[in-house]
Amino acid sequence: MAFLHTESHSEISDMTSDNDTSLMPWILLSDQSQPGIILTVFGACLFGAVVRTLLQTLKLPYTVLLALCGMLLGTLSFQYPEVSYYTKEIAHISPKLLIHTFMPVLIFSSAFEIESHIFWKSLIQVLLLAIPGFLLSSSMIALLVVKVYAYNWDWYVGMMFGAIVSTIDPFISTALLRSLGTAKPLILLIEGESLFSDGASIITFDAFKDLATDLSHFEATTFTIKLILKVFGSPLLGFIMSKIIMFWLSYIFNDGLIEITISLAMTYITFYFAEWLGMSGVIAVLIMGLLLDTVNFSPEIEVFLLRFWEMLTYLANTLIFFIVGIVVARAFQHVGVNDFFNIVVLYFAMYIIRLVTVIALSPFLVRTGYGFSWRWAAVCVWGGTKGAFCLSLTLMAFQSDDLDEEQVREKILVLSSGMVVLTLLINASSMTWFLRLLGLYDVSVPRRMAMYSAVQRVRESSQNTFSLLKIDRFLADANWEMAEQRVLIEDPYKTPNEKVSIEEFSPTARMTKCPDCDRDIPYAPSPQELEDMMEEARMRILKAQKTSYWKQYSAGMLNREAARTLINTAENMTDHKGKFMSVQDVKKYWELKGFFVSLRRSLEDWLYNVKLDKLKPSRNAMLKRCYQVVFSLPFEYFIYALIVLNIFPIILEFIPAISDKHNLELSIINYIFFSGYLVEAILKALAMRKAYIFNHWNQFDLFIIVLACVDIFLDHYLETTAYVVNIHMIKIVKVSKMIRLTRALRLVKIIIPKLIEIINRQIHKQLSFGYDIGKGYVIGEEHISKIIDHISDDKSISKKLKIILERNCQQAVREIGLLQRDHPEIAISVKTRQAIRAVLNSERDAIHTLVSGGLLDDIEASKLEKMIEIKMKKLIKFPPTIPAATAEELLQNLPWLNKDSTQIQFIKTVAKLLFFDFGDTIIQENDDPQGIHLIVSGLVKMTGGSPNLGGKRPKEKTRLTDYRSCGAIMGELNCLTQQSMEMTVTCETATQTCFIAIESLFEAFDVFPEFPSLEYMIWRSLAVKISTSTFMEHIIYQGWSYHRICSHLARAYLVDVEVNRKFDVYDGTMEDVVVIYGSCDDLASQCSYNAPALISRTTHQVLGTANTTKLLIVPSEHSEMKQTVSELPRQDSVPCLRHAAHRRASRDDRSGLLRTVSVMSKEGSPKRSCSSLDKAT
Repeated sequence: MAFLHTESHSEISDMTSDNDTSLMPWILLSDQSQPGIILTVFGACLFGAVVRTLLQTLKLPYTVLLALCGMLLGTLSFQYPEVSYYTKEIAHISPKLLIHTFMPVLIFSSAFEIESHIFWKSLIQVLLLAIPGFLLSSSMIALLVVKVYAYNWDWYVGMMFGAIVSTIDPFISTALLRSLGTAKPLILLIEGESLFSDGASIITFDAFKDLATDLSHFEATTFTIKLILKVFGSPLLGFIMSKIIMFWLSYIFNDGLIEITISLAMTYITFYFAEWLGMSGVIAVLIMGLLLDTVNFSPEIEVFLLRFWEMLTYLANTLIFFIVGIVVARAFQHVGVNDFFNIVVLYFAMYIIRLVTVIALSPFLVRTGYGFSWRWAAVCVWGGTKGAFCLSLTLMAFQSDDLDEEQVREKILVLSSGMVVLTLLINASSMTWFLRLLGLYDVSVPRRMAMYSAVQRVRESSQNTFSLLKIDRFLADANWEMAEQRVLIEDPYKTPNEKVSIEEFSPTARMTKCPDCDRDIPYAPSPQELEDMMEEARMRILKAQKTSYWKQYSAGMLNREAARTLINTAENMTDHKGKFMSVQDVKKYWELKGFFVSLRRSLEDWLYNVKLDKLKPSRNAMLKRCYQVVFSLPFEYFIYALIVLNIFPIILEFIPAISDKHNLELSIINYIFFSGYLVEAILKALAMRKAYIFNHWNQFDLFIIVLACVDIFLDHYLETTAYVVNIHMIKIVKVSKMIRLTRALRLVKIIIPKLIEIINRQIHKQLSFGYDIGKGYVIGEEHISKIIDHISDDKSISKKLKIILERNCQQAVREIGLLQRDHPEIAISVKTRQAIRAVLNSERDAIHTLVSGGLLDDIEASKLEKMIEIKMKKLIKFPPTIPAATAEELLQNLPWLNKDSTQIQFIKTVAKLLFFDFGDTIIQENDDPQGIHLIVSGLVKMTGGSPNLGGKRPKEKTRLTDYRSCGAIMGELNCLTQQSMEMTVTCETATQTCFIAIESLFEAFDVFPEFPSLEYMIWRSLAVKISTSTFMEHIIYQGWSYHRICSHLARAYLVDVEVNRKFDVYDGTMEDVVVIYGSCDDLASQCSYNAPALISRTTHQVLGTANTTKLLIVPSEHSEMKQTVSELPRQDSVPCLRHAAHRRASRDDRSGLLRTVSVMSKEGSPKRSCSSLDKAT
């Protein structure tokens, strides 16, 4: 510790000269002049580690034990000089040094962890307790020590002491409340009061300390300026510093060392800079920490960042409370009986005063923020412990030489230290008992139910793992009974002496007796219980939404601002009981309105109000010639050059020496330029005729010419007047010269197009930001809808939640589909950026896999990762607009064509472009499949039942509504299975599709039968899509992102299981098996799997129960994927001659690239004519 001074060699020698020779080891150590403070500091850290290790068996809080250890060490230092050598510097530590070293870390870490939306809503409550409450407590404590204690203190010293002991350090109480999961507003209320009261206390302390020491130099003006700086300047400085950090971090990508260094350095710089300017460093750092969050930093360093600040907070608290113990021991060195009595009286009086203060403010507290209950009031009173900040102010007063040492400084040190000791020993140690007494340890029924469900799923997962391990050749003879006992997870909410079984809180297990027949029947929750469970489920959905948005941000699928906006919106929803996050809450971010839109509209109206393409030249030869001259580029450039040249003589007019000497020449030049403007106006009037006067720019030109005429008149009048030039004439001359400057305003016409371009760029960024938000919201809703059964076990609640989420998702899909219709270039840009980031993530994961497998050296991997991070960083400035893809480009990128040029060319030959109007029906439910539609542009609405996946026992069909836009494919599954259509597809906008007829599709199957055939690739593409949704619904894969699941399925292959045929699964070469079509039974457990379903890993052999059952198999990492026909059961074999001939007979004769078709209406008349794809593209 460079900030602490060590003893000199001579001092150490003097200290030990009178000691016995038995202390020679200590003398030898002292003679070496080693900095003993270093050993003390790191010894304290080591002791803190030991305490944390043994904390589970100890009843006292961690910080209390550290303080007791410090007191013990401080007491020993009085008796043994060799111990004093290691504690003397700490006992005499500078209070400012203590504050400036530890307070920035503690304040920033606390503020950084606070949820901002809770803070801003509770701000009034926090300020009420931290300012009026603090001042009231300080005043009553001052009244006590001035009027009751025989210290002969004046009011200034009393208020200074009141400011010292009115501060609170609720570190222990908030830590306990967090561990219990108590209401976050209560935790924030206590923390916020502590942080703001620290700022208020140091302001009050400084003010009354100055009054107590030197009243003659007090100036009201200076005091007012200091108060304004601390109250208003500190938050402003914190806001500015947070914006500087955000701007700086926006240009740094994935560099954890730099980003964490910035957070640490700017915390201390902000604190020191605020103190140097006379502001409050506490408030400045507090505001800076509140405005920053983890989204400001790169997602890859989130864990590193949080662990770093957690470690700093732990070390700061360890050292602070250790130092507090040493300082308190020094303060109690000369304490008398009266002092002990005064400490006890002050302790009880202080908490009575705090109770009175909270009661007095309670009428205001219950009407603001999140309300205020008597339990909260009790926690606020009892949790107001004293700590390092109180002791720092005490030392500042003790080291002030202007105060009386015996009657003031020593008494303040004794009393304040006594408060610290008693609050730590009594309040902090009894906080757990106190919270249990208030009932805050009780866990609500919905929380118990959620915990019970989680424990059951963990146990289910462990049983699946056991089943797999028991067939492992190395672990087969393990003691499985002991293993099952050792891994058994108990419910943490179930106490040892709990008489009620936790299973009674499960909706599936709770039973009651029928009043008529005494039979066990399922227990029906009461309306209040249903309401509580619904609210708990809503809170968990909002939490899952925030988690989904953060995952998307971590994967690069959301930009920083979009992620922050969505997370903040979800957090704000937690304050509105019963309200879910809807599309209306995020729609405002992509609606075109505001200043930029209005400005662009005005500028475009001003610039393009007369359409020149509709202005035809006159038949008159002369007027026609004027038209050709006026609307030519050389003429326009000539006029702009004339305006620029005119600026120089106008500038010379304002230089008196040149203006007086060359007045005649400047006047002649002015006439020449005026003549040029006049000729331009005449030519334009002849060319445009009546339309000339309706153009804004022509009106502006006429206004300039009129001003030029006035200028020439004034100039001529001043030259010919015979009167003596007076002050009025001089003013007229200046006005005349100023009028000439208006000619330069015509250059604005050049700037406006550029200005419109800049405004369009800003609007595109806003739309891109809005589309990013909309897409992130839709992905979050779809993710949560997959896990809704895991959020709530009550079927009625799950059903309500599914309806709400489906409705919100449908509305959001429709809105962003309309946005894509109006601004396709915006949507293409966002999708392209996200696709690039997804591929880069996959490349980075592949590098990590190679490194973990020992196939790539760390140095080589770092070079590759650096290249990938450079490409990721470039995505920050990705263009906001990209031209929309054509139909041909969309076809080339179909996943099942796999960029095979031969197949692409064939499909292009048979594909046709169809055009539909708003309201047209593309596909009708229950009709036979006609082919595949690929949406090229527009938005369609799909309504109908869920798809039939060929199971033996089809799942209950539910009516669905969905929207599809550009790039979506419709009709694949029905063409493959030749089942009737389950959905009706109607156009929400004018729509263009690329249509591949079913006959042409079957012909393609015949033309491309080689493995992997086109039919196989289409089935595989559908299988991956179906399996992705199935994986996201499974609890085991809840932590996986969408792109990770896609990567997991990249190596998967399809197999067919015929009816009544057996098939071995999970034989050591398979990691996952999914039924994507048909159904099968587990031969061991007789469990049935209807598509879509993920087969349990405890299954080893299945029996096909449907006519066609298709399984998607994900091979294990070390197994080779089957690539040949002999290895893989083929489901797409070449049809026999009879069926091949039947397919060919049903084809229409193709006419090549010029074939046209018509889309028939229901009445049979053609609506639109369209051509084949090659001709259209």
